[in-house]
Amino acid sequence: MIIQLSPIRIMKDALTVWQEPGPEVDIMMDVKNLTFRPDSLDVIYSFHVLDHLFENEAQAALNNWRNCLKPKGELYLVVDDFEFVTRGYVGGDFSLKEFNRKFSHPSNYNKDILVEYLARAGFKEDLMRIWFVDVPNLFKKEEYELVVSAQKHA
Repeated sequence: MIIQLSPIRIMKDALTVWQEPGPEVDIMMDVKNLTFRPDSLDVIYSFHVLDHLFENEAQAALNNWRNCLKPKGELYLVVDDFEFVTRGYVGGDFSLKEFNRKFSHPSNYNKDILVEYLARAGFKEDLMRIWFVDVPNLFKKEEYELVVSAQKHA
């Protein structure tokens, strides 16, 4: 089974899981604590979920998501790239008002922090990939996004 954690459908072949009802939501569930059987999911796509969680919630969610993945299952995380966003603000690419509207979250991530959280959840660094371009045949990466994928080891 392939799921995406998002209030809107981004991946056409994935079930949309979100914590509130919506026209594109297939399954309502607490995205921080998925109740799928352990080792039952092939792929989880998380679109801007971790940004909206506090550190302890984010770590618990990653632990839970890893538990739900089958061995060799894949997790794709999409978050705002804090380094890109802050450079854009300091460089004048957008105003503080726009920064607060689009990028103000309880947690911010760069690649090192995201890799650290994934490692603490039990993912191995040699099975992680940082995407600097679109993820081929899956989804487009926006310039302000950080995308990291991790495979659960067998």
